[in-house]
Amino acid sequence: MINTIKEYLVEHETEMFNLLERLVNINSYSANPEGVNRVVDVLQETVEEMGFTTRRLSNEFTGDNLVAENPARVANGGGPLLVGHMDTVFPEEMGFDTFRKEADKIYGPGVTDMKGGLVIGIFVAKALQAAGLGDLPLGFFFNADEEIGSPHSRDLIVEEAKKGDFCFVMEGSGQGGEVVTGRKGRIVFDLTVEGKPSHAGHTQFPKPSAIVEIAHKIIALEAINDPDAGTSFNAGLLEGGVGPNTVAAKATARCETRFLNPEIGEKVWAAIEKIASTSTLEGTSGSVSIRTHRPPMVTNDTILDLYKVVEEAAGEIGMDVQPVFRGGGSDANTVSQAGVPVLDGMGPSGALSHTPDEYMLPECMVKQGLLTAISVIKGCEKYKK
Repeated sequence: MINTIKEYLVEHETEMFNLLERLVNINSYSANPEGVNRVVDVLQETVEEMGFTTRRLSNEFTGDNLVAENPARVANGGGPLLVGHMDTVFPEEMGFDTFRKEADKIYGPGVTDMKGGLVIGIFVAKALQAAGLGDLPLGFFFNADEEIGSPHSRDLIVEEAKKGDFCFVMEGSGQGGEVVTGRKGRIVFDLTVEGKPSHAGHTQFPKPSAIVEIAHKIIALEAINDPDAGTSFNAGLLEGGVGPNTVAAKATARCETRFLNPEIGEKVWAAIEKIASTSTLEGTSGSVSIRTHRPPMVTNDTILDLYKVVEEAAGEIGMDVQPVFRGGGSDANTVSQAGVPVLDGMGPSGALSHTPDEYMLPECMVKQGLLTAISVIKGCEKYKK
């Protein structure tokens, strides 16, 4: 069985890279729904040719989400849901939009984060079919908005995950056989400060400047950073004022905080709200509004039981794996909150995601495909209803 699956993946490795190149050369920036939908078109055509039933889920805000199920899952549910996002963080004007191979690396937007994971998942299904295991229930959820927090897909993903027995998220695996068993929670929010406009040349002092007040608040919020406790804060975008000769009436900072568990998250958010509502300068006021909230993926027995399945699969194919915790979030966070067994990092090995130097190691495609395929088989055995 293992040899049959491995041989299929090796024999079709070129096809894997061809599909990856086709996907990577389509710009699918989260705010480019037309581009995302071109990726959907390719994936839908590919999985339908494999005998999967598809449902395209549209919304007015992003590209379409795509659900695909093989006949066994349509008939009886169960099995794994493989989850992966089609969007990337690279706008067209950035110019990082081409698949290219140089020496021992493959570069391009999404090669690891995470179009490579989509390709691995698809060829896992193909390899299982080739090995005579097409009757194992298997589903995919390809979503369009993960890079902005999955606001329009998270509930849909959970709904599909609950129809099955376990879930693999096909984000990148790193370079040391890492399997993600925990992730931080994350809140993205806007901090808004209102001041009083006046002429900069003859204003009252201390002046009720929204920019000065938001600076005070950001400095206060920086005290939330606690590396030992796994808690972080960052203000990443700041806007305010109309010009140097006017005291600013309004300023807004786009911020995020990350935390290890829900209890810490509640304490951190309470501290943020207190700082936002407490003004240093008379005549100013502040408020916060949440843009996206992703709960933490807290490592627990349900997750570790599924990790043991992958660890056993790795042992049978002579591969080393290790459980890791990551500070970045993914769709696994939301699935884990629903109580569904889930692991992340089943996708390709590489590095430098979210940068123009993002790359993937080519040899990982067969290796991760084999690990995921054997893990699917063993997971279906373990969780069979």
